[in-house]
Amino acid sequence: MTNVEILGDQELFKGLRFNVVRRRMAIDNRVIERDVVLFPPSVTILPVLQSNKFILIKQYRAPIKDYIIEAPAGVVEPGEDIREAARRELIEETGYDPGELIYIGKYYPVPGYSTEAMHFFIARRLEYVGKKPEPYEVIEPLVVSMDEALDLVKRNEIADLKTVFLITYYTHYMWKDVGGED
Repeated sequence: MTNVEILGDQELFKGLRFNVVRRRMAIDNRVIERDVVLFPPSVTILPVLQSNKFILIKQYRAPIKDYIIEAPAGVVEPGEDIREAARRELIEETGYDPGELIYIGKYYPVPGYSTEAMHFFIARRLEYVGKKPEPYEVIEPLVVSMDEALDLVKRNEIADLKTVFLITYYTHYMWKDVGGED
């Protein structure tokens, strides 16, 4: 393995949710610079109703200037446990409190330029307690069957990769374990 030494970071931008630094590294006696987005960890949750229907959200996203269908998700606040963050985000965005949160794993959505680590969960045994969206969120919950969700993925109507991952993960690895059929 090649030895990589981090020499330091120079802050280029300080934003509301993320910062950008220019990272200097020594690699094989060469100094290399890369711009890195410092982004906090996040959680993404696929809420599954007893009927194997999913609760997704249709949310306006400023970067793409449009609505997108996605799984509930959000940033882990400083000092917050990832399970508590998943529970909080699910309640805020859908109004459902999970009786069970199954941890799927930690994945890096864009390791080429961002530090963000996403923690993925499946939520079951849901109880409706009322939505509590953040003031800046424009969200509409959407309940779809497993087949409808897969069809939306196939037709590229769900274009959010974290959501595509959770839907395909659940349908491929989990639904038979909770009473699904072939």
